[in-house]
Amino acid sequence: MKHIFFIHGDKGGVGKTEVAKRMAAVMLQAKEPVTLIDGDNKNPGLHAAFQNGELDVHCINVMTPAGRDALFDIIAESPGDVLIDLPARGSDVTERLTEDGASEDGFSLELLLAEIEAELTIIFVIDQTRSPLVALKDELAALPDATRWIIVRNWREDREFTLFDTTKIKADLEARGAAVIDMVRLDPRVNDILENASLNLITAQTSDKLSMLQKMRVKAAVRSWSEQMKIAGLLE
Repeated sequence: MKHIFFIHGDKGGVGKTEVAKRMAAVMLQAKEPVTLIDGDNKNPGLHAAFQNGELDVHCINVMTPAGRDALFDIIAESPGDVLIDLPARGSDVTERLTEDGASEDGFSLELLLAEIEAELTIIFVIDQTRSPLVALKDELAALPDATRWIIVRNWREDREFTLFDTTKIKADLEARGAAVIDMVRLDPRVNDILENASLNLITAQTSDKLSMLQKMRVKAAVRSWSEQMKIAGLLE
């Protein structure tokens, strides 16, 4: 079965693109066929990191009707899994994908999934603030019941996820069988090099732009994320 992964989080800066990059790197390393879609053509971090590599990567503006039509075509025509990095305000996009699909401004994601026999997984990224939780609550109510949910706690700050742990949202997710996984922080200096040189966590391991220590940190990030993907059932 084909798997459609939406990397979501709604607000900007929560870590969606970092999650998308790590997922793509681990899938590339594991030889898992996947098509990448960067939904933010103004700041296409996923596209920049993988555009010169082995993966099929597209850069489209999913905030526009034309971009959503392109999204439909790519999902339908991709021979394997599809990973979409949603921009900030991603709920504005998913709202257009949960309508009846008859108008020219969106399409029915539920109908598409049934047509191509695919499964939808929302990988929702949260930090220690309240804003992502508000969006998460709304999306849980709006998206199809068959949606698979994976919550990524972005540990960019050294403090607990108290708001998430004490809200009813966590209980609702547990009732749906959602997985909760963790993304550890990567050395910001390494991240800067990757972004400036358009490298990803695979190509960085053989680049002369990183020191041996920095390459070891990259390898550690890949290993850590591989383990989290296994916990979520995304990797054997």
